[in-house]
Amino acid sequence: MATYQDNMYHFLKRQGYDEKYEHAGIYFIQLGKTIVYIGKSTNMLKRVAQHYVGIRLRTKKKYCIMSDIQRQGHPITFGVLYYAKNTNYLAIDWEIGEKEGEYIREYRPCLNTQIPKKENWQTFDVREIDEQAIYEQFLS
Repeated sequence: MATYQDNMYHFLKRQGYDEKYEHAGIYFIQLGKTIVYIGKSTNMLKRVAQHYVGIRLRTKKKYCIMSDIQRQGHPITFGVLYYAKNTNYLAIDWEIGEKEGEYIREYRPCLNTQIPKKENWQTFDVREIDEQAIYEQFLS
């Protein structure tokens, strides 16, 4: 039996998003014109489908925040920052891990709680999501 996430994945494919997202790479989630989350995936389309479902079902704090702000008129969009160039799985994992860290450090998205360290992307600093500051930024 197909899950809601599987259904969303197949819906996105039917809508033509597979050409842009069915690759390994770094993606972002934007509220209005602000990048609020950056992630990596070996299949960005599957990961985007997971995020859509999370936002719809409000499964985590970050998704509740995105859903609330979207309801106030700020559109949620997804985009690609980087496509992996390697073809070997281990090389891809390392490549997109390093790149994700670079982008997170550059953009400092408010919904990323793990900030990879420059000297080793596999280690990171942890920060809390400041819900009040995010709501004030978007809803005031």
